Amino acid sequence: MKFLEEVRTRLVDRTIDGTTHQVPEPYTVRTPKLPMDKDRAALIGVSGLVLALTLVAIVWSTHSIGTLLGGGVGYAAGVVIDVAWLAVLLLEWMARFDPVKHEFPRKVGWGPALVAAGAIFLEGQLAGGWQMALVGAAVSIVAKVLWWAVFKHIDKDLSPADAAWVAAEMSKANAKLAIAIAGARRQAAKAEVTARLELLAAERDLGELAGLDHFPGAGNVIKAEQVREHAPNFVDVMNEVQPLNRANTVREQAEQGPNIAHLARVELKAGASREEAVEAILARLPDAKQSSVEATVRRERSKLDRAAYR
Repeated sequence: MKFLEEVRTRLVDRTIDGTTHQVPEPYTVRTPKLPMDKDRAALIGVSGLVLALTLVAIVWSTHSIGTLLGGGVGYAAGVVIDVAWLAVLLLEWMARFDPVKHEFPRKVGWGPALVAAGAIFLEGQLAGGWQMALVGAAVSIVAKVLWWAVFKHIDKDLSPADAAWVAAEMSKANAKLAIAIAGARRQAAKAEVTARLELLAAERDLGELAGLDHFPGAGNVIKAEQVREHAPNFVDVMNEVQPLNRANTVREQAEQGPNIAHLARVELKAGASREEAVEAILARLPDAKQSSVEATVRRERSKLDRAAYR
């Protein structure tokens, strides 16, 4: 058995001055050389010969059709006939594994081939007699028959059960392709709908914000000074976010309400004592109970002290 040496590349670790990187390294692999497939070589040779004969028939039929039609546009008509013949041959090759699709281009291909043969026969009779006409027309017919023989050799004979299995597999593959295309179109339509809905929602929100300048909560967005005199505590609460007691936990809610707890934290963080914090809160909230304020200040002082020792 003969072997072939093939150079491949792999990544290896290389360290310089304590730094390691992966770098490509070539290496050689010996692979066995497969023996020549004589059947495949013979099929390629036969296909080449048939293709050469087909090209001769195409050139001959194009010349004959162009001569019959007076040249010029007549040659274009001949090219159309020959291109149609080649196109049908390609379709027959592509459908070689589907018996239903394969049979249709095989039958249709006889149409352009007979037209080309008839044109060559007619032009040969006018030019040099029936001998030239008959031989010229036979070239196209022989080329078509040879292609039919090549495709017949390539065809794989299947039992009815195996043919049904192959048809089922091809049907399933076609269904997956159709589903993939439909899914892509559905995703594109969904994305377009989502974009339009977001645009409509943004326009609606802008309209609502434009009409809410009489609402105190909107004043904090537009200008805090516009609502400070109407709701002083509301602006202070909105301007400072309550800190969390600890990471990844839900903020505990004060028993006496968020306003008193917030004011207590603000005063204590500013350095005020408990008594000073109570006095400041009662000055801002004269309706609050002193006992509740004192309890809130003590609780917030304890929380701040615990947070400081963590």
